[in-house]
Amino acid sequence: MKKLLSFILLCFALLRVDAATVRGKVTCDGQGVEGVVVTDGIRATRTDKNGAYKLKTDNNYSHFVYISVPSGYEVPTVRGFMPDFYRPIQARQKEYNFSLKAVDQTNYYLIVSADIHVRNRCMTTAEPLRQMPLSNPVGEIDAKTFSRTYMSTLKSYVSNLPSGVKVYGLNLGDMSNESHWKRYGGDLENFVKVCKDMPIQTFTAIGNHEHDMKARDIFDDDDTEAELEYMKVFGPTYYSFNIGGVHYVVLDNVKYCNHKSKGRDRNYEVRFTQDQIDWVKLDAALMPKDTKHVVFAWHCPSYRRRTGGEATHNADEILSKYAPLRLPMTILTGHNHQSEIVTVANYPNTTEYIHPSVSGSWWYYPLCNDGSPATFTRYDFVDGALTARESVNFTDHAEQKYRIYNKGVVNKSGERVIQLNIWDWHPDWRFEIYENGTKVSKPQWSQIRLKDPLYDEMREMTGNGIKKFKFLNTATTYHFFEYKPQNNDAEIRIVAFDEFGKEYFTVTTRVN
Repeated sequence: MKKLLSFILLCFALLRVDAATVRGKVTCDGQGVEGVVVTDGIRATRTDKNGAYKLKTDNNYSHFVYISVPSGYEVPTVRGFMPDFYRPIQARQKEYNFSLKAVDQTNYYLIVSADIHVRNRCMTTAEPLRQMPLSNPVGEIDAKTFSRTYMSTLKSYVSNLPSGVKVYGLNLGDMSNESHWKRYGGDLENFVKVCKDMPIQTFTAIGNHEHDMKARDIFDDDDTEAELEYMKVFGPTYYSFNIGGVHYVVLDNVKYCNHKSKGRDRNYEVRFTQDQIDWVKLDAALMPKDTKHVVFAWHCPSYRRRTGGEATHNADEILSKYAPLRLPMTILTGHNHQSEIVTVANYPNTTEYIHPSVSGSWWYYPLCNDGSPATFTRYDFVDGALTARESVNFTDHAEQKYRIYNKGVVNKSGERVIQLNIWDWHPDWRFEIYENGTKVSKPQWSQIRLKDPLYDEMREMTGNGIKKFKFLNTATTYHFFEYKPQNNDAEIRIVAFDEFGKEYFTVTTRVN
């Protein structure tokens, strides 16, 4: 009798394991692809020589089975711009297959955007703002403004890049606003419709505004309840993929809480949950051996030092898993609607690029509150190395690299000076200054803290609407620079060299 009972229990156990085991193949042109990492966000495995895999999943926690797209391959694009790298796990389905296409990724471009905030809402209602150049038409909803400016520029920009070089996209979250999902119809499905003509395949990270405000009082580490709407449209909230020798790790550093005791207002903690930290250990261990660079992408800044706000509490726990490989590491983030670049002290050869908002000052005007224009940013990769970076001002095509203030500008001592807001500035940049063609050996060139006058003017012209939002108050920025000429009548030439040693811009001007 005991043997029979044991046999029955063993059969039930095997049935449970079998029911939670998924399998499938990863193929390219009908042939299996070996070594592709397959995961459910908890466990991971690699495909065998035939491209086949088996993976035990947990029915209570596994929502998807997905692959880490290998270098030299692409997955199909679905719904206009979304990479088809995951499958929702269905209760009675055991087989999940993936197809790849072989492509040349020796050189490629990555277009990065952050904080788009399409809400189907009109922000520009104040008549005085119409006096400002570049102002949106009064009554135009943000979805139309986004299409008219960002989308149209991106299409022409991508079409003018060198032919034969692959272009991919990366969206750093806050594509919408959860408070507008129902009232204005600006939900995530609406965002997909607005982006139906996106010219590039685009990977996506979840932002704080992709967490559902209906989920309340989440006290434990698992905030999946608040992420279901995002997952329904965009899939996993953490995953990895590879392009041309670069390993990308996309994570969610918004731990949603929405606690009544903290006044709710969709409050959250900026940190990684333990399930992501555990999964990252697997991802780092299974990362391709020929990886040359690791790029991390998540919504909130990790190590920001100057622009205020909250940094990620446990970012070191993520980077430390990849640091032993001694590869260059780059972090791409957004969230604070400002431009800042941080060289990470704890990890050599690691830089965080914090991106300004595509929505500018929340679609009131195409400027962020540090004076950075609404931009997307192009990153150039050659044989796994990051070789160049360029922001694209998609509203004001004449103002791409800097904004200059030289008319009647004086310093604290009353001396005439030139001031530049250089939003792409990196701590490794260097500058050369010439007066009447002669290089100035010891220029009085200094980094200063300043509020951008143009943003200040816009904010005042907007009226009371923008003043309801404290985070849109004019910010003091560190990417302002000032030059005091030796000769106030001289023609002045300022040459900026970026972190890659390349000439980024030259400005020729005078004090006026």
